[in-house]
Amino acid sequence: MLDQPFITHRAHLDTYDAARRAGIDDTGYCELVAQLDRAVEAVDGVGFRTTPLLELPAVPGGGAAPVLAKVETANVAGSHKARHLFGLLVQIAIDEHEHPSDADRPLAIASCGNAALAAAVLARAVDRRLLVFVPLDANPAVLAELERLGADIQPCPRTPGQLGDPCLAELDGALGRGARPFTVQGPICPGVIDGGRTLGLELATQLADAGIAPTDLYVQIGGGALATAVVDGLARSGRLEMLPRLHPVQPTQAHPYVAAWQRIRSIMADEVGLDPVPDNDRRLAQLLVEHGDDARFAARIAGADDAMTPWPGFPASVATGILDDVTYDWKTVLRHQLRTGGWPVLVDEDDFVRATDRLTIALAGLDPTLPRPDATGAAGFAGYLVDPHRRHDDGPAVTIVSGRARS
Repeated sequence: MLDQPFITHRAHLDTYDAARRAGIDDTGYCELVAQLDRAVEAVDGVGFRTTPLLELPAVPGGGAAPVLAKVETANVAGSHKARHLFGLLVQIAIDEHEHPSDADRPLAIASCGNAALAAAVLARAVDRRLLVFVPLDANPAVLAELERLGADIQPCPRTPGQLGDPCLAELDGALGRGARPFTVQGPICPGVIDGGRTLGLELATQLADAGIAPTDLYVQIGGGALATAVVDGLARSGRLEMLPRLHPVQPTQAHPYVAAWQRIRSIMADEVGLDPVPDNDRRLAQLLVEHGDDARFAARIAGADDAMTPWPGFPASVATGILDDVTYDWKTVLRHQLRTGGWPVLVDEDDFVRATDRLTIALAGLDPTLPRPDATGAAGFAGYLVDPHRRHDDGPAVTIVSGRARS
């Protein structure tokens, strides 16, 4: 199983270190991962393998440099979410190797789509009860698949005027009653970042082997775990001389991360003595890299809790998978953005639709066996297309395509 990412890249994973500390040797770890992977494949028809990195056809007006897509739509459950949760599943198996009585605890997740499906596949693979807290407007196709997989679906109504995700409030109650967190929100489940690192580690290997040095990385942002994990995986790999600029992408309809950045950008500028603060995010990012200090930025960000506030009202977008009320991992995402010299990008609804259509056609021409992306999966590509600060002389760009279209 040399192509199994949790085996191939184990030396860079926290779960591997945890296994060794628990007395599980290298062979035992590989056998554990292989056993879990076979169980997942029995449920979903596929296990975890390296996903393709494809060069997309030239985009009119996009400059001479290529744009590459790391495509996750054929991954377990159709998105990167299963990577996050498989890493957590391995950690749970390690923990229960030492504490077998914990195996009776149900697993619990709050999700509006892809993460819930990933969790349901993995829970079914190991025959564990899974509580899934979902919003009332969850995709009916997703709910039908969750029911088929045996998940215990818990709809969560939103009270008018309520700030914050009602699904998370219900999840918190379940955890208080003894459920084990199995969700893709980093602050609740820090271990989920580790599995997502495999995506960054894979991407770094593919880029290095192809001799490609991207200048920019466009990543969809909901709760923020994807961007956190991918950039961390790129950094841990040691395969890239320089990290690409991170561009978190969010919908204009609901963008708590971008709103937080807009509140805190002047504070970051003040940290390096910039007066006046540049209106241009690209120019500001360049100056922050030139004059900033990661440790000082980290200290400022750590004390800036007020910058992140729940998005008000009832957010709606065609990119349903990134409508989190709060970007839970925003502080780490922001540190990655600052240290790489990136800036965030907003995408409106029409541009999501156009990007999804264009990406669907492009991927079908490159590999017709790949499941087509939905608007969430195409969000990073949409950010690339509309980024007002990207220049014709910039180098290759990379986007993560994660989120399979479901009828």
